[in-house]
Amino acid sequence: MFENKKIHISEMQSVIYVKPSHTAQKRIYYGPRLMKYELIYKLTGESVTTFGGKIMHNTPGTVEFLPKCENTDYYVDRIKLGDCFDIFFDTDSPMPTDAFVVNAASNINIKVLFNKIYQLWITRQDGYYYKCMALFYEILAELTKPHGNNISKDKYKKIEKGIDYLHTHCFDKDIDYYMPSALCQISYTYFKRLFIQKFGITPIKYVAKLRMERAAELLATARYTVTEVAEICGFENVYYFSTVFKKHFGVSPKNYIFL
Repeated sequence: MFENKKIHISEMQSVIYVKPSHTAQKRIYYGPRLMKYELIYKLTGESVTTFGGKIMHNTPGTVEFLPKCENTDYYVDRIKLGDCFDIFFDTDSPMPTDAFVVNAASNINIKVLFNKIYQLWITRQDGYYYKCMALFYEILAELTKPHGNNISKDKYKKIEKGIDYLHTHCFDKDIDYYMPSALCQISYTYFKRLFIQKFGITPIKYVAKLRMERAAELLATARYTVTEVAEICGFENVYYFSTVFKKHFGVSPKNYIFL
């Protein structure tokens, strides 16, 4: 959804609940200027958004992202009356310049989070802004989860215990890559196939990715030696760690510290 994995929200400007209106015209124009980013959760009804020449179909459970813009055609055609939550926000991070829509109908958490944000926003209780910011980050986390349409809930349940094992032991030096399938009581081949459907890579590459990301974070603090980082991330041999790190990032661990 968002290429940038670290989005810093600099401002939540407004949270709006848009009610269905029988008096409004079928086509509603909002352009040409959009001062803030918009994230819209469709509760009921059906509509088609045209934004910068792109056409997006919205039904219950879809989440629509609209980028800031200075001059664009932006209008909505209402097919069936409905309501939605609309969050206006800004960031200090690069964001997509194209609008897009995500089908999140199967994720009940997103609907709950949008509702919580709206209720907190309008009641203005003590600390409401910080709570809303926290909830907004939860929404982004839900939207960036890799398990949207690529694996069913039933299939996920079959490998859940194995995934938990990998997350718990990913930095162990003696991690057993056959244990996840044993815990799930399925063959390693079947576990691996379902795992790839969910994460897009094999369990071994997934663990390696977690280790490299953790290693980069530790090196960036400049508080650990390369040997210490290697040990923390589950490598017995610092030279092998350095080889894997350089292959992953294009630079050696020692040089990465000074980037």
